[in-house]
Amino acid sequence: MRDLTDIRTEINAIDDEIIALLARRFALLPEVVAYKRAHGLPAVIPERVAEVLERNIATAAARGLDSGLVHAVYQLIIDHYCEAESQKL
Repeated sequence: MRDLTDIRTEINAIDDEIIALLARRFALLPEVVAYKRAHGLPAVIPERVAEVLERNIATAAARGLDSGLVHAVYQLIIDHYCEAESQKL
């Protein structure tokens, strides 16, 4: 059995990866805003929101993760992202 300190070190490393991935995702925001502005698209496109949620919930389910957790996490990410888009559009 591993020591709890070692397990926590691994959890911290995973958390760092999650933060890095969120930063990469949000770094795409200026490009998305520029495209939407150029094409007269709104910040929130309900069909795309549904697509992102459905895809990630399915991916999570295939990996044995709780769909409610994944839905909540992605809904928060999407809401924040759309709010940032709205402010820039």
